[in-house]
Amino acid sequence: MNPLIFGYMRVPDDMSDEEAKQKQDDLSTYAEKNGFHLATVFYEYVPGAHAAFTELVAAVRHAEAKHVIVSSYRELALNRSLQNAMLTHLFHATGGAEVISLDDRS
Repeated sequence: MNPLIFGYMRVPDDMSDEEAKQKQDDLSTYAEKNGFHLATVFYEYVPGAHAAFTELVAAVRHAEAKHVIVSSYRELALNRSLQNAMLTHLFHATGGAEVISLDDRS
């Protein structure tokens, strides 16, 4: 069985259904092409909230998964310091899970 990967994305009020679907499809395509099984995608609907991120961390820890995928680190937060804090929290709370950003693909 392919290793699990979890997705995370923000869905602001001004995002169209088509754009949200495309972002989700991009996550699925990456997972499939890179030998992962996309377990689920966690959606953050409230600006500035982190409830879905908290659920994501719990799910990754429970599944003992090692990877999370986002379309961009900006899905975590707009501020780089907060992004780094969230990445560090995820890593330590899950025993080493890392985030793959589609923006950083080579």
